[in-house]
Amino acid sequence: MAIRQPRPQFDEPDGPSRFDGKRMGEAAYLALPEVKPYLELVDGVVRQKPMVNAAHRRLVFFIDLALGRYVEVRGGEGGPEGRVRLDERNYRLPDTAYWAQGRASGDDSVPSVAFEVRSPGQSMAALRAKCRAFRRAGADTCWLIDPEARTAELFEAERDGEPVSRLESLAMPGFALELSELFAVLDR
Repeated sequence: MAIRQPRPQFDEPDGPSRFDGKRMGEAAYLALPEVKPYLELVDGVVRQKPMVNAAHRRLVFFIDLALGRYVEVRGGEGGPEGRVRLDERNYRLPDTAYWAQGRASGDDSVPSVAFEVRSPGQSMAALRAKCRAFRRAGADTCWLIDPEARTAELFEAERDGEPVSRLESLAMPGFALELSELFAVLDR
């Protein structure tokens, strides 16, 4: 006789958050428990970020190492998945980000540069919209990186999703990361 296994409960690592898809206001969203994958508020609806895979994790780690070296020389702050308040109906979490020296970098502050790495199941259209939302809220730059296609798009000034071969930004003078170098971490 087979023993029945209990169904996974919401907010467990192998299941979605019970809050995913729920409409709520800013105060209710901010009162939610922290769960992984993290929750974002998108147009007043809670959305759970997708679970990352190894390629995503490796790319973000490599970018964070490059950001760390940049911060040591140029100042500012950087790091993964800091919650960003875009407005009262939108709180998003870039995969990683950089706040230039002198820019507010506390909880919920808009970064100078946001990095988005496509996870399995995410559409490029949705991530482009997210990059545009960061820009509208005051981010100087957003890069969208697609590990599967091994491409990157730049959202900065008049450049709206322009394909690039290196990560360079007016907001990070002296920072340059060739895509060939970045994507080499996927072949190790």
